[in-house]
Amino acid sequence: MSLVVQEGGFDLDLTYITENIIAMGFPAGDMSSGFFGYVEGFYRNQMEEVISFLETQHKGKYKVYNLCSERLYDVSLFEGKVASFPFDDHNCPPIHLITSFCQSAYSWLKEDIENVVVVHCKAGMARTGLMICSLLLYLKFFPTAEECMDFYNQKRCVDGKGLVLPSQIRYVKYFERILTYFNGENQPGRRCMLRGFRLHRCPYWIRPSITISDHNGVLFTTKKHPRTKDLSSEDFWFSAPKKGVMVFALPGEPGLTELAGDFKIHFHDRQGDFYCWLNTTMMENRMILKTSELDAFDKRKLPSPGFMVEVVLADINATIPTNPSSESASKTPEETSAANSSPVDGSASVPGPNKETEDPDKDDVFSDNEGDSTGPTKTTSSASSQSPEAKQSADETSVLTKATEKVSISGNNGSSQPVQGEPVSKAGATEKPSGAVVNATSSSESEFKVMAADASVFSFGDEDDFESD
Repeated sequence: MSLVVQEGGFDLDLTYITENIIAMGFPAGDMSSGFFGYVEGFYRNQMEEVISFLETQHKGKYKVYNLCSERLYDVSLFEGKVASFPFDDHNCPPIHLITSFCQSAYSWLKEDIENVVVVHCKAGMARTGLMICSLLLYLKFFPTAEECMDFYNQKRCVDGKGLVLPSQIRYVKYFERILTYFNGENQPGRRCMLRGFRLHRCPYWIRPSITISDHNGVLFTTKKHPRTKDLSSEDFWFSAPKKGVMVFALPGEPGLTELAGDFKIHFHDRQGDFYCWLNTTMMENRMILKTSELDAFDKRKLPSPGFMVEVVLADINATIPTNPSSESASKTPEETSAANSSPVDGSASVPGPNKETEDPDKDDVFSDNEGDSTGPTKTTSSASSQSPEAKQSADETSVLTKATEKVSISGNNGSSQPVQGEPVSKAGATEKPSGAVVNATSSSESEFKVMAADASVFSFGDEDDFESD
């Protein structure tokens, strides 16, 4: 419940956060804000009353900031002193919009010691809180984001729950880092590839479909991607070697989509959707989010104690392994050049030491090396230096492996050997597998399932982490 002004004959959902910063609900009731804006005037702030209050208390000294993307009004009602910084309800703004808002508000406030800024969204709580807390940081009212948010919540709401959405809280902390480390300067979005996700301590009832978007629209969705659109969500999530860990990735592909700057991950689940906003510049290549850090997760029907979402990125200028095999590693230069025409083997010719999966502590991508299935020890070098005898043995045993519906096999040297032919046949490259494994290409659905069934495809090389209870 928000605090209201009930003085001088006014009854408004309006709060002085400081003497010069005001938070309020949407000024509704005027037809210029549309039918719904007019109807909302029956239970939100009345436009006429808001204008009367500001003209009475701060005549010629106020500027209104509208954060609604869904509501506008005639700015001439406030004598043109209106600035719009719109973003959607229950979401986060482009991070540069926060900086622009703070610069605009500061510019107005410093013109006159009596000037005030009046900030509103629809309810005047969450979006308004994100921007006002950022402004408090910008004006150095408090040294930390936590102090600014605590102060705002106490001032704005009786129950202290004004700014509570995890992603919006995260973005106030992002802005704190911009002020601390970048002197308030907007930074370009770091270009990354989204490799996939791991769900830790994941109960059987959580098998969501996924949509990735940014402020320009949808970037990836399992509902439309050719490899997942015909599958149920239960079919494209697969168990990792660790109990209670489910993984989603696109084996043999660089990743799900390219990202730069702000992006949203939306999980669509039967028990209730949940989502989060992140920024590539402000995060590490691997980030784990607890349920308290996921928007709308607390509204789900069933509890999921210990549940966590791991987001995995890879720098776009780094080598992203797709699905290398010992066969491609032992090719002659001419054979390697020919194989590189396939999107599956496009990065297989890059020297192993440059791969991000070499160091388990710095492994920021899903490893597609079959050798990862044996544990954290990487076998990229052993795969690339296999003897012809070991390669021949792998070819022979792949037939039996297919018969038992397994993907990884054990070679003569005691380390895991990749299955021959399958990655190339999956991408439709010119190189064909032996006759016994041609059946793996019968349909795109079966290809995806066969590839993803090998848990080592999703190994990060950190099998000692996140031990299941």
